[in-house]
Amino acid sequence: MPDFQTYLSLATEAAPSIFMSDLVRYVVGAGGVFLIVNALLSRALAGRRIRDHRPGFDQVRRELIASLRTVLIFSGVGFLIWTSLTLGISQVYEDPAEKGWLWFWVSTAILIIGHDAWFYWTHRVMHHPKLFRRFHSLHHRSNNPTPFTSYAFDWREAVINGLYLLLIGLILPVSFLAAFIFTAHMMIRNAIGHCGYELFPRTASGRPLFDWMTTVTHHDLHHAEAGWNYGFYFTFWDRLMGTEHPDYHDRFAAAVRRPRKSRDADRTVEPAALGLVALISLIAAGVAVAPVAEADPAPIEQIGGEWASEGYGVVVQMGPCAENTDTLCGELVWAWDPADVPVEVIGAPMLWGFSFRDGAWREGRLLNPEDGRVYRGSITQRSNDLLDLQGCAARIFCQTQTWRRLSSLPHIGH
Repeated sequence: MPDFQTYLSLATEAAPSIFMSDLVRYVVGAGGVFLIVNALLSRALAGRRIRDHRPGFDQVRRELIASLRTVLIFSGVGFLIWTSLTLGISQVYEDPAEKGWLWFWVSTAILIIGHDAWFYWTHRVMHHPKLFRRFHSLHHRSNNPTPFTSYAFDWREAVINGLYLLLIGLILPVSFLAAFIFTAHMMIRNAIGHCGYELFPRTASGRPLFDWMTTVTHHDLHHAEAGWNYGFYFTFWDRLMGTEHPDYHDRFAAAVRRPRKSRDADRTVEPAALGLVALISLIAAGVAVAPVAEADPAPIEQIGGEWASEGYGVVVQMGPCAENTDTLCGELVWAWDPADVPVEVIGAPMLWGFSFRDGAWREGRLLNPEDGRVYRGSITQRSNDLLDLQGCAARIFCQTQTWRRLSSLPHIGH
């Protein structure tokens, strides 16, 4: 163990190189993925873009500024790791063959699998409404992420993410090479998971070829509809805990432009026979329910209730307008991050004047509570729990969001 003066001299030399190492990892990882996927291959991958609209420059600038702070925090944790090595309390060792190559590969796998568990549970805890604003809200401001979102953290979240390698190095013997493989894998998977293009291969039936791994669509859904898909590398925690998005496989199939179908139906039943069975089933179902069928509820009754926006940013209570009960209105009742929403708009109308025509609610107005602008809009109810809202400026510049009925989101409360 070195004396304090020797430690201070070594630390002065080590700190800048640790910071540069973390900075280079981010620039090469996030910047490299952005350059290759989002720039050079964007046309070739156009058929696998998950969303139609692209993030703006303001979002990327915000992500880069936050990422530099994260690099600084990660390098601070790296300095603590270096200190633990200097003091002889860390179990990280230099020669990868020191404890045998079998342990080298086992320890590398443990680092990655253990980090996935660490990420899932800390991530899920940070989504608790009482913690979200202080720990995780900045990351979710990127509703439509980019590779630079990978390090766009609140400082508290950056500390929690960085502590994993420090803590595991105190309890598990791992080599420098295993730690390098782990951090490189973490950076690349993180950047790819936020790139907006579905890069993972599919099967002929439209499912992910490696369904035990999280795909780009898997994490993109988390940004679009918070409260689902907390996993980082693997899908098993989400599936075990029931937090995988119910539409995940359909969204993946849509991203790879391959409508999902049964993996073995086309092998076990001829198409004509399948059609005949479907027709008989429909007739039987119609006969069975005909004597007790009730009239469908009116559109205003179908859409009434609380709805959560994409990213679970706000909750809106929808129902008949007070002045005309045949038209649809919506009141803003809750915001995840009140800092983004003026206090006076809570409890105020967020949408109003929608009339039901040709299967959709049309010619209404939508208020953006963050900037106070009002847009012309339409609302289409896809199912009991899904809405498509479109807002347009000057009838030309339009954007669509998918909202979910709040009661269909069992993993989030407010």
